[in-house]
Amino acid sequence: MNEVQNEVKTMRNKKSISFQIIITVIISFLALFLFFSILTTELYYRNVTDIMQESQQHSLTQLNESFDVFYQQIIYILIQLSGDTVLKQYLTKEPEDNFEYYQMQRYVHDFLQTYNGFFPNSNVHLILYGENGQTYTTYNETLYLEDTGILKEDFVKQAEKNHRRLGVSYFHSGLTPYTQNDDYMYFAHALYDPYRSRYYGTILVVIDESCFQNLYSDLIQDNNHFSVITEDGLIISDSKAEFLNSSDSTLLDITRKNSDGVLEYAGEKWIPSSIYNQYFDFYILQLTEYNAITSRVSPSILRILELCCFAQLLITVVLICLLQKITRPIHRLSVAMQNVSDRDLLSRPEKMNFTGCSEARLLGESFNEMFSKLEYYTKKLMQEQDARHAAELNSLQHQINPHFIYNTLASIRYLSMAGQREKVITGINSLTKLLRKTLGDIRETIPLEQELDLLQDYFQIQLLRYGDGIRLYLNVQETCLSAAVPKFFLQPLVENSIFHGFSTNTPCGSISIYATINGAILKLEIMDNGAGIPPDILMHIMDVSAKNNRNSLTKIGLKNIEDRIKMIYGPQYGLNIMSTPGYGTQVIIHLPLIYFEGEKCYEKSSEDSHH
Repeated sequence: MNEVQNEVKTMRNKKSISFQIIITVIISFLALFLFFSILTTELYYRNVTDIMQESQQHSLTQLNESFDVFYQQIIYILIQLSGDTVLKQYLTKEPEDNFEYYQMQRYVHDFLQTYNGFFPNSNVHLILYGENGQTYTTYNETLYLEDTGILKEDFVKQAEKNHRRLGVSYFHSGLTPYTQNDDYMYFAHALYDPYRSRYYGTILVVIDESCFQNLYSDLIQDNNHFSVITEDGLIISDSKAEFLNSSDSTLLDITRKNSDGVLEYAGEKWIPSSIYNQYFDFYILQLTEYNAITSRVSPSILRILELCCFAQLLITVVLICLLQKITRPIHRLSVAMQNVSDRDLLSRPEKMNFTGCSEARLLGESFNEMFSKLEYYTKKLMQEQDARHAAELNSLQHQINPHFIYNTLASIRYLSMAGQREKVITGINSLTKLLRKTLGDIRETIPLEQELDLLQDYFQIQLLRYGDGIRLYLNVQETCLSAAVPKFFLQPLVENSIFHGFSTNTPCGSISIYATINGAILKLEIMDNGAGIPPDILMHIMDVSAKNNRNSLTKIGLKNIEDRIKMIYGPQYGLNIMSTPGYGTQVIIHLPLIYFEGEKCYEKSSEDSHH
């Protein structure tokens, strides 16, 4: 008997949510192991990238030193040529005859050739131009520099302005017939005589792009790309000839940032490394294909991923089975809760009977008890809301009555003071008739036709005071007469037009009421051609808290109508008041199209209104 009880107890413990969470945690650890396996693979790729960038940076540092040596060789040659007194004579002295001219050409040519030894296996040439108009070169061709026009170019002029700086032109056509179809880099240096404080010549160093490429040619492989880029983004040397003499802002941004990691350029992934050369004032960039580096380890990584995917699939299947068993009761509860939120709260759902773990059964019992209480409190709340809604509407309606009676009695008082006894009696009778119609009707909405009848009864009372000077025009479509509207809501609008739109001494004007149907909307317009509302008053016409005794009743009446409409039909409906001083006032009201049929109302859809 005890063994049976212990077995039952063990079964219950295994069904507990705590036990099942432990199983879930164990499975989660297996999933985390897979995650960290993938993470380790990713870190391996990153380490490969970092090692590659370090190797690239080391290579670029050595390459940058080679460019520095190349630049220092150029500077050394320029210094030597600038300080040579014999060369200075050949650049300032005029040859006496052709023999001396050819002798000078041969001497300087051989002299310049000695400096070409500084650039072995490089296509570098020197050109000297003196103030005597003589041109000396390392070319085996005769060159007249003045005829080429290069002396008038900006980079040469820049060097002549400051002999301590070099003028640079990165891409310039060759000057000799043999080189004129190729582009070269030119350095210009002005020869300055400090004793005479004047320039006596110009040195041009002509460098072929291959000179730069020779410096990094040993580093070029199938999977990398070298570029030499200026501060303006101009590519002056590149391992791919098609990029020469082109600008690439994207490549310049990559060069300047010199960011770690892998980036995309031209649709491919690259490992970038760059370095800045302060002498030439340009960047040296190396891009290595990321896929080429990682392709060597990809087969092994793919095999690992295949095994991980298989393990992940197996773990997922087991995990899903376990989680379904755990979450099935909770899922049923969530579905029941969703069904409750999607329907009337007064409609009681089916009673929940959970099986499984003890926690799930407790949830089911709590849900059933909760909904029983919710059902009771919902009914009570709805009853309280209905009562409060009716009280608010009654309060608004009762505000209209004193407001209307006050203005009507004011008109009768005016007639009494004027001694018009018969009109006073007629006015009191009309008021009595009007109150009988309004106070005896407890409905909050009535057909528009009845509303217009009440309005005309009210207007007859006002005619006793103002006579025929004010006219009321009704322009109402017949289909609008049975539409439901708030009871006695037109009277305050007409009342405002009479009391504030027209002169009390000699009133003269008209009030027009239009009613039309637009789709499922009933549109009402109340227009008068009275004095209009000043802009400062119109801006605060609905603000009953503003201190303005003269318009306080007007504001209460308009705000009352606005509140009644929103309370009955919703916040999207209400009043829209437009007025121009001296021309009149227009009030536009939009209401949902609801028809009366007997004592019941039904809402008209936009499709029904078109038929």
